[in-house]
Amino acid sequence: MKSITSRLVAGTSLVLAVFVVLVAVSVSWSVHQRAQTARFDRLQGLIYGILGATDINDSSLLVVNSQALPDPRLNQPTSGLYAELVDNAGQRLWQSASSASWLPESLPRPIGDWLFDTLEHPEKSTLHRLQLSTAWAFDDGRELPFTVQVVDDADSLDRQLKRFDQTLWATLLASAAGLLVLQFLVLRQSLKPLHAIGDEVRSIEAGKRDSLSEDVPQELESLTSGLNALLRSERERHAQYRHLLDDLAHSLKTPLSVLQNLAEPDKADGRIILEQASLMQGSIERHVQRANLRSPRYLAPSINLRPLVERMAASLGKLYERSDLEFRLSLDTDFMVRMDEADLFEVLGNVLENACKYGARQITVTDQADQRCLTIDDDGPGFPDIRLEQLLQRGVRADSQTAGSGMGLAAAQQLMAAYGGRLEPDHAPGGGARVRLWFP
Repeated sequence: MKSITSRLVAGTSLVLAVFVVLVAVSVSWSVHQRAQTARFDRLQGLIYGILGATDINDSSLLVVNSQALPDPRLNQPTSGLYAELVDNAGQRLWQSASSASWLPESLPRPIGDWLFDTLEHPEKSTLHRLQLSTAWAFDDGRELPFTVQVVDDADSLDRQLKRFDQTLWATLLASAAGLLVLQFLVLRQSLKPLHAIGDEVRSIEAGKRDSLSEDVPQELESLTSGLNALLRSERERHAQYRHLLDDLAHSLKTPLSVLQNLAEPDKADGRIILEQASLMQGSIERHVQRANLRSPRYLAPSINLRPLVERMAASLGKLYERSDLEFRLSLDTDFMVRMDEADLFEVLGNVLENACKYGARQITVTDQADQRCLTIDDDGPGFPDIRLEQLLQRGVRADSQTAGSGMGLAAAQQLMAAYGGRLEPDHAPGGGARVRLWFP
């Protein structure tokens, strides 16, 4: 993810998702625990009510007044709430009218001990059971130990808890989605200054403005002021470079004029002096004109490489007018490079013209866009058996028999290096020369 907004939204989503899960789990656990506590308290109150409705008859047997029971469901068949009294031998002393054919077997416990647990009904549902082991004390000191057991069907509570969990998750997820939308809008608004700077940079690339706006948030002031200082420094440096060339040309103009005036055109030495002075003056004028005409391109926009190579190949085909000269181009239509167009023309012109000049009949241009590399192969004589790095030095030539200055590859390498790229000469697999251009 290259977008800051995407990263922040993804990070926020992860944190929010963890938060929602933790809140849902903790709240659900808390509610379930509170429901269990409430169930225990309710069953405990029922046991106390049953004990309050219990008495002893003349036969020293426990009897329960059904009219005094604390919950009317105990008198309703299969109501889901059941109770019974059981002695220590496991004999049932009393059971509620609601009791079904099956009730869990009571467990012997010490007097005064409570037992609360959850049981699975063999045919129906989950049951909650609370039992108390106690004893009836007679006036003569005798005791009748027994166990009071109350069983409640857990279905209704489980359904309520399930509905609560569903509502809880739905509410939290809806809240999380709303918070994500709100967070996205807040981030989008907060990052507007960065998007504005991006738009201004593109305007500078297109030559529509010279500097970045300094009306930015405090955190971005140092960035914009630094970039503006860099742009001003580059403009001043290029202006100084042009001025120095102008001054140099002006300072050389007078000595060259003196030499031309002193030369005698009717003599051989004078003609040589005039010729060389004229060449020097023409060279100076060309370089000054070139420096003045080529304005510096700050943050140059990307250029599609394929159309430019096609134009160069067409121009060289017309220039050399050889029927056996063929250009084979295999270039990605989306291969973009960030260089000044004139500099890119000069680099490609030096490399392709060298191939044509040294007798290549087939020139193949391919690219590896994923590696930012352009490969130019030809079937000419290739490079000599020297260290290929020496070909990038000024004045070193691959063929002393062909006219040239030995500066083409060196100049192309310097231009590539100025943009952060490089030029690599090599031997083509099928014979001939290979040149790789690595773009930043």
